[in-house]
Order: sequence, then structure tokens, then C-alpha cells
Amino acid sequence: MATTATMLAGIDISKIDWNAFLADAPHELIASFPPEFEAAIRIKAARATKHERKQRKSLIRSGQVQLVPALDPASDSESVGNQAIAKPRNPFRRKTGRLGMPLPMTLAQHLRHSVLVMSQVLNVRLHRSPFTLVLDDLEQPATHLINGIITRALSRRVNVVFLSFDTPGTHPAVRFIPAFGLHANHTGDQLLAEVERAIGGTKDSLVIVDSLHDLFDNKGVDPCALVNLVNNTSSYIVGVHHQDFVAPITEPYAIKSLDVAKHMATAILACKSLAHVLAAKAAKQRSLPEPTHGMLEDTEGIVQSITGNDRRGTVVEAEFRRVSGRPEFENFWVRRCLTSDFEQPPAGFPFGPLKKEFVMCLDEFPLYSNQETVDKILTKHDETDMTFKLDLTMRQKEARDSVILPYFDAQSGEGGEGGRILYDMGAEDDFDEEEDEI
Repeated sequence: MATTATMLAGIDISKIDWNAFLADAPHELIASFPPEFEAAIRIKAARATKHERKQRKSLIRSGQVQLVPALDPASDSESVGNQAIAKPRNPFRRKTGRLGMPLPMTLAQHLRHSVLVMSQVLNVRLHRSPFTLVLDDLEQPATHLINGIITRALSRRVNVVFLSFDTPGTHPAVRFIPAFGLHANHTGDQLLAEVERAIGGTKDSLVIVDSLHDLFDNKGVDPCALVNLVNNTSSYIVGVHHQDFVAPITEPYAIKSLDVAKHMATAILACKSLAHVLAAKAAKQRSLPEPTHGMLEDTEGIVQSITGNDRRGTVVEAEFRRVSGRPEFENFWVRRCLTSDFEQPPAGFPFGPLKKEFVMCLDEFPLYSNQETVDKILTKHDETDMTFKLDLTMRQKEARDSVILPYFDAQSGEGGEGGRILYDMGAEDDFDEEEDEI
């Protein structure tokens, strides 16, 4: 023991790697140590290893470090295990909770995120939606929405190709491909060839098809052929499908073209009229069934309701699909695109950059979130199909407030007189003495 103490004199024992010391030390030196000393060293090392392992797991769970394969220095391709390296912190990363899960977004963060995604879809940015499906009907056509998408694309110097079966014309800067009138006899292969020539030689192109019902059902074009043609050139598709059209039934188990388009679309935008959305909200507050409009009313002679086709803008029920397949749903108010929304265009360009994004979530739209608007709709709904008014005048309201409710005098402590009801007749009360005697 004296020899061992002499050897350890002047050495900081706390800095000694006892595992390496016990592994490389001579057997005679280790034998000179008492058993309690070696056992204490091994217990202390085991506790330290357990604490390091626990701390390492907590760091990996919180995302501060990540595991990467540790390569053998002698061979760059052989892995000898995993090692933990520090992960650079992202200043824009969402805060995580105790278990490492991201905390839920606040309402303001959710609204900003939804508006950002919708803006990227309308502006055709960042490959957010290679195939956007727009659903409309006679109650709210997608004309204003499509015109806004075209204007945004032209402001960004994007080549716009318009394959039209319904729209007679568009902006002069758009490559217009008519498929009606004198061009109605063109086959589906000829139309695809014209689209391919129009998008050839350009970096970014936007192909708008109005409508997909005519292209898929009448011309017999395979939806996959159109999508592959556009994707091979790094372009985007915006297809309009009129929901009033009934798809032809060729085979009993054939899949409808609309279902195929919905399955392939990365974003689905359904156009609704603002008046119809407000009426549906008012009916929901009163626990009433949602009202129907236009042909859904099943009334003879009614094709389009008076409140349809709002020219101020369009309510869009959007469904965005991520790469993982998880959908996101949100309702937006998209007003008409005006020339004043864009800056002065440079020479040779039709539009300048967009000044400020004007798309907003429907919950932020004042006309939708204002309760007075819903009250007016409820009042108008109550007055329909009635020959009299249910509301009271100011004089009738004052008379109602001055009425003393009937009561039993037995409750005042003067029992024994029965249940006499006190009520003063008014001049407006309709009372017939003869009927009362009967």
C-alpha cells in the first residue's frame, strides 16, 4: 500500500480514466489495491455512464443533437456505430414541448400560414401545387378567380397557355388555344400537340383548361396524359370543372373523370357565392338545414338564383394537399383583381409586380364576421312567405315591458283566498264578454 500511495502522490485522482488504468495496469499493481477500492471505482464509472446515456437521450429527443453513422478512420465506407453530433439550431423552428412535439399554432399563426399557402397557389410559386383543380357551377363561376390567376402569372413573366372550350377570349398576352366554333372538330391528340408547342422553349408555363369535362369526357383525353405532358416541362395546370355537367356513363363500374381529377390534384378550390355562404351560416346558427339555390331547389323554371354570381369576389373553399398526403382545409375571400393592385409595369410587360396580397381568410372578412349581417339575413328569412309581421313596434315593446306578470296571492303569505290571478285589461286586448260567459 505504501508503494501504491507513493505512485499516486502528486496526481489529480479526479482526472484519471480509471477504466483505461484498470485495463492497462499491471496485474501486480491492481492486486495491491483493496477490493473495496476497485468496486467503488467501477460503481462510480457505471453511474457516470448511465447519467451520460440519459442526458444523451434527452438531447436527441429534444432535437438538439442528431445521430449519424460513425465511420472507421481506416475505411471511409464501413460504419462502426452511431455518434451524436450537435445539430445547428434553426431560428425559425417552432417551439417544442416537453416530449419534443411541436406546440400548436395560435389562431394568428394559423391564419398567416393559410394565407401564405393560398397566395403561393394563386401566384404559381415554389411548386406548391402542380395541378390545381377549380370547381364551379352556375351559382358562382370561376371567371374572376381564373382572371386573377392569369394576371398574377403575367406579372411574374410566366408563359400562360389557355385551352378554352367555353371562354371566348382572354388577355392578349396569353397564348389562346380555342376548342370551340371552327376548332370544335379537333381531336384530343391535336389539342395536346398544340399545348405542347405552346409550352415548348419556355422555363415556366401555366396551362389553364376550361373545362376538364369537355377535354376528358368529350375529347377522350386521358387525365394522366395531360398531367405527364405538363410535368415533363416543369409547368403547372389549373383545370376548371363545371359541377353542373353530368358525366356520361359508358360502363357501369367506370371511374368518373372528376373523381380521377380530384385524386390527382394537389389543390382543390371550390367557388361559392358570398350570399349563399352567409345564408348557410345564418341557417347553421338556428340549427336549420342549409338552404339550396338554383337547380338544387328542384323548382320548375329556376336555373340560377338571383343571389348567385357575386361580382365583388368569390368565396373559395380550399383543400391543400402536402407531399405526405395530409390535407389542409380553409375558406378564403378572394375579391376581384384590379389594375390598381399592381405596380406600374415595365416596358414590354402587361403588368407590374403585385403591391400587396389581398387574399384573406373568410373569418377575417368583415362582412362575414359581422353579426349584424347575419341578423339581417335571419330577419329577411322570417318575413318570407308571410302575410303579417312578427316583430313588435316600439309602443308594443313598451306595453310588454309594463305588464305585471300573473301571480298567486297565496305566495305572499295571505293564503286562504284561492289562486286568484291579477291582470289589468288593456285597450288593445280583444275581449268578448259573451264568449266569456259561454
